[in-house]
Amino acid sequence: MKLRRKFILAGIVLLAGLFLWFREPPEVELPAPLVERLAAIGDRGLDYRTVADIINFGRVRTPMYTVNVPQDALPNSLAIAMAPFFVDWESKEGDDDSLLVRNVNIAGNPVAGTALLATVRVPIDGVTGVEWCVTPDANSGRIGSMMAHAQLRFVFAQDRLPEVLDLDGETYALMPTFDDLVLSWEAWRPPRTRWNAVEGIKPDVYALTSRAYSGEFRWLGDALRGNPWQCYPLALPETEDATRSVLLTALLVGDALARRMIESMTLDDNLALPEEALAEWEALSDEERAKVRAVLSSEGLPNDPVADLMGQASLSYQLLERSCITQSLGVVQLALLRIYHDNDLGEAPEMRIVPEDLPSWVEDLATAGTGKMIGYVPGALLYVARNQQIIPTEAYRILQDAGLLKIENGAPVYYYYQHKGNTPYGEFRENMM
Repeated sequence: MKLRRKFILAGIVLLAGLFLWFREPPEVELPAPLVERLAAIGDRGLDYRTVADIINFGRVRTPMYTVNVPQDALPNSLAIAMAPFFVDWESKEGDDDSLLVRNVNIAGNPVAGTALLATVRVPIDGVTGVEWCVTPDANSGRIGSMMAHAQLRFVFAQDRLPEVLDLDGETYALMPTFDDLVLSWEAWRPPRTRWNAVEGIKPDVYALTSRAYSGEFRWLGDALRGNPWQCYPLALPETEDATRSVLLTALLVGDALARRMIESMTLDDNLALPEEALAEWEALSDEERAKVRAVLSSEGLPNDPVADLMGQASLSYQLLERSCITQSLGVVQLALLRIYHDNDLGEAPEMRIVPEDLPSWVEDLATAGTGKMIGYVPGALLYVARNQQIIPTEAYRILQDAGLLKIENGAPVYYYYQHKGNTPYGEFRENMM
């Protein structure tokens, strides 16, 4: 009798399922409404921060703040969510080999357009591995998939993890630590402005920014886009300071860029102080002003030849010369020079990061009409064939040619992560309830 009831119940479920399957779907009204906060953004425009906000940022030793990603902007319209990281070089205490890094993207909800930027104490001596990661655009077809973003990933030992700090400088209880730090050089844009490869060829369209993320938050954004990570562990010299030197160099190069960028904005009057901000600035004590300058001025940089190099560098993004690939690989190159020099290893390997014979017509592509662009095609194809490393997904060849990748069975070792399979942090089904 019980078996018969089960068959009857199964039949009812099957019939109901078939009914629902073949039934015409109900009509819906499109477009579906957004939540009020996001729906109002188009009408309100951007939400500009004042210079007083920036001053307050400098007054707090360990700032932490939530960003409305599609709306919050600096006075010059650049997105606050893409603000570069800053390093507090005076935060090293005693024998503790760690530094405070501000503006680290640690959490948020990319779907709802929120991000939490915090101050993190980064243990310089805790790095167990350095990876050069490329994230192909998985949603743009075969040609688009050759376009990709590159970044450096630093993985830490479990007993020396980056520590998130609250406004009082104490461990942030809701997210005390994370496993890996990602440093990334990107085209700094206004909110809701997507990156455009053609515009990226022009050297005066995008500013250059150096961003820091917890690896898990960066991965979340890429996973939502459907973009995988292809991470190449670097074969660095087997010295005690190798991984430490790469992280320190990356922090120094990024911090130098950030300070020069803020200074440039101020000198160009893009961040001119309004009267209320001037009054607040004048009301500060000499000690408080010194703290602000230390955070936002290049005077706060350590006396280091790498920082001096930044004085001659351009502050703009350019697809082939100053991009995520060239900047991340440039950090590795500078670190190698330091490692080899400090350990008397002889001459460091040199990477051919930017082709020396970069054609003069490359910048013309950004403004060339269809007819003129077609004329460039044969030469462009030949150039790419001879310089495959300029294709983002092929740029790992630069590291391979310099002997900086681990090789097994004649091929470079890399770790492949995707949201539908194995992520750097396990499977989604195991981590979600």
